[in-house]
Amino acid sequence: MNAATRLARLFDRRFVAGLAVLAGVCVVVALLWGHNVAAMGDGTLSGVYGQVVNYSLATFVYVPICAFSAAGAMRPVASAVWVIRSSRGRTLLAVMGRLVVRALALSALLTLCGLVSVRLLSPTGHAAGACVAFGLLATVLQTLFFLVVCLIVLAVRLLTGSGAYAMLAALGYGALDYLLCMTPALNNSALWTGWLLATAMPEDGLVAEAAGALRLAALCAFLGLLAVWLVRKKDYLPEEGEPREL
Repeated sequence: MNAATRLARLFDRRFVAGLAVLAGVCVVVALLWGHNVAAMGDGTLSGVYGQVVNYSLATFVYVPICAFSAAGAMRPVASAVWVIRSSRGRTLLAVMGRLVVRALALSALLTLCGLVSVRLLSPTGHAAGACVAFGLLATVLQTLFFLVVCLIVLAVRLLTGSGAYAMLAALGYGALDYLLCMTPALNNSALWTGWLLATAMPEDGLVAEAAGALRLAALCAFLGLLAVWLVRKKDYLPEEGEPREL
């Protein structure tokens, strides 16, 4: 397989469209909410960043885009004709690798757009070094969050065979922290499961950030193992009596 083919599999049309939509949304948010950023000119970098990248957008924009983008990486496991038993693990591993790439790309684009908005709209500038350090932290946390969304889509797709159910499950996960923010339980970090864990707040210390990252990583590990188990439990028929590897 040449490099062009590998790149095409990683960045299919659906994924590229998702990246374009995400970039467009970031531009619109910066234009519409620029006055909010200006009002927090004396705030922390994380606070200003949170004005243009927040849990409401995560629920209604980022999660749907991520779930939509993830679907293109699942064609091998979504096919009615799949792989023989000996190559299932290799195929599933390739699918998971593509999901990691998608999660990382979405996170990096979101962080870049958010930090550019902060630099352009905030009346008091922030040091370049602080922006880089914050950007790296935000990218890691957001990548884990997006990977959880992708793996939920994968696991539900394997379990039900339905793309619609997989999308609904991802949207449900994205809405958990949004609903939590409407209740006094918001102050109980033990109940956080999604975007609130991915919110970078260096002021709270790296221990808090590491705890959030570990919880998201644990969710990724659980969903990954669930996907492996679901693949092993399924029976796939070869096409016209011959094993076919995708």
